[in-house]
Amino acid sequence: SSLVFGTVVGLLVDAHGRKRACVLFCLLEIVINTLEHIPSMPVLLLGRLLGGVSTSLLFSAFESWMVAEHRRRGFPEAWLSHTFGLAAAGNGFVAVFAGLLAQVSADARGDIGPFQLAIALTVVALVLVMRWPENYGASDASEGVLSAVAGSFQSAVDAVARDRRVALLAAVSALFEGATFTFVFMWVPALIKSYPYDGDLPTGLVFASFMVCITIGGVVYDVAVGGGASVWRGEKAVAIFSLAC
Repeated sequence: SSLVFGTVVGLLVDAHGRKRACVLFCLLEIVINTLEHIPSMPVLLLGRLLGGVSTSLLFSAFESWMVAEHRRRGFPEAWLSHTFGLAAAGNGFVAVFAGLLAQVSADARGDIGPFQLAIALTVVALVLVMRWPENYGASDASEGVLSAVAGSFQSAVDAVARDRRVALLAAVSALFEGATFTFVFMWVPALIKSYPYDGDLPTGLVFASFMVCITIGGVVYDVAVGGGASVWRGEKAVAIFSLAC
């Protein structure tokens, strides 16, 4: 679902408004978490399909809105890397807290508790997003989605063929995302199989621990690039990635 819709979501977001896309993300998440209450496999599969759409919106609409708003207000371009570093660290702190809340809600309400909590928090997020100004990209909706997608693919192919660095960057990104999704799918069943104690695996606490690591990574990145791009050399990146493995 994310593969299919991800190819067109960015274009539609630019054409119809980033704020509208963020609002749609919140509405989809409310629907998806509501569907989790229905004990029906077709309904749960529908939720997963909608989750692919919402994931595409999550990784396109919010950051593009922030970058456009940053430039509209005339802030220096150099602040963007610092903002992304703060966002990574902030996401980590919030995710740690969310993992702890999820564990508490699961203990209080059972397996459905975290989904109910997510609905409430998404409503809060929706109220905040509604206060944002709207901004748009350069995409022309009048040319049609299919022709816009075809043009986007052609531009991507030309960029990869023209610059070897673009091809390497795309390969690294694809391999990293593949490894990440493999980990996301497998960590719960792997830990459940090896969990040596009585009772259920405290997945919320484990998730919070993962988020602590992400927070540390965001802080390290912000410090590493604070002295300029020349400080962040490839050798340091390889060393950190090797340590993570």
